[in-house]
Amino acid sequence: MQSTHIGIWGAVELTKAEREVAVTNALVDLQRQLIEHLDQAGDDTSSAKVVFDSLLRSLALSVSHRQWLRSTIRAQANAA
Repeated sequence: MQSTHIGIWGAVELTKAEREVAVTNALVDLQRQLIEHLDQAGDDTSSAKVVFDSLLRSLALSVSHRQWLRSTIRAQANAA
């Protein structure tokens, strides 16, 4: 019974983590496009770059969390 619970929990959490990575990656791409647009227009990009850096950090954390989940699920599956 516990392995079924872990399997369901793992699937749900991994799905959420995958979505978080995809959404954050899309935001990074949009922010990159905004910076390029602002730069081409001769506008100040400093605030947009701060947001971009923040999004990159968020993406790195999301990817790290996803990897941890994958490792945890794999370890629990091997232990079962």
